Amino acid sequence: MVRPVTDGAAKKHRHDLGQEDHGPVLAAGTTRGIQGLLGLWIAGTLIALVWAMVDAGRGPVPARKAPAAGLIEPR
Repeated sequence: MVRPVTDGAAKKHRHDLGQEDHGPVLAAGTTRGIQGLLGLWIAGTLIALVWAMVDAGRGPVPARKAPAAGLIEPR
């Protein structure tokens, strides 16, 4: 909506003046911080998925034999 200014000229919208679309400048830094955390979360999830797939692909790990009764293992 264009509103007239006292001298009769049309007032331009802030988008026409090159200003940011949403929120104050402080909000832009917060948004970048949230995007960074989201990126780290996504990367961590992908790493966990790859790790789980590699671990599942190895198959079962053979069980160790229990020591014989009465024997003490040397340290």
